[in-house]
Amino acid sequence: MKKILVLTLSLILVFTLAGCKEDEVEAYEFNVPESYNVNIQELGYSEYLSLSNPVVTINIREMGEIKIQLFPSMTPNTVNSFIKYIEDGSYTDNEFHRVIDGFMLQAGLLENPSCTIEGEMTNNGFENPLMHYIGVLSMARVGGNYDSASSQFFIVHGDASFLNNEYASFGGAVTGFHLIDYIASLNDSKVNETTIAPVYIDSITVELNGYVPTEPICIS
Repeated sequence: MKKILVLTLSLILVFTLAGCKEDEVEAYEFNVPESYNVNIQELGYSEYLSLSNPVVTINIREMGEIKIQLFPSMTPNTVNSFIKYIEDGSYTDNEFHRVIDGFMLQAGLLENPSCTIEGEMTNNGFENPLMHYIGVLSMARVGGNYDSASSQFFIVHGDASFLNNEYASFGGAVTGFHLIDYIASLNDSKVNETTIAPVYIDSITVELNGYVPTEPICIS
């Protein structure tokens, strides 16, 4: 009887400890820093900013908001495709699944994108002068396939000049730079390109500011 009781208590202890460990992961508290002001005129893409540009708000769970202007006059189909994903609710409960400190933060659908588009970048025969400065919004794609962009996007966090003309940059952050820095700092050095705790996007919304998006032209 004593052996059974001891075994039962041991099992309870094991499961209790396992449960506590899981709760600790789920209860991770983000230590979000205070926001700071950025001189808009000093941004590498300041010449493209305009009050008439659409503005997207990325609502990050337990952290706050990043606001980004889109540049439809430069990359119309990329902007239209991104807005369509937003309006379809594709980014609800999405995750920054790839984060590299000093490089970029990437999010978007990992499976079943609804629209694949032609890449609007210079090396794909499309004039796009927007370089990959810190704060720039750009489209992810598959390997050497210029025409494989869909829902996945990234925000530049460091020098990414090697991406210039190779990826379709289509917007730039105007607020929330402290969150871009903070999310990048959560990179888990033990598990490459991930964060020490999941960083979720509750939603992305868009203010069109007079811009009228059209249906994106999809390759597939």
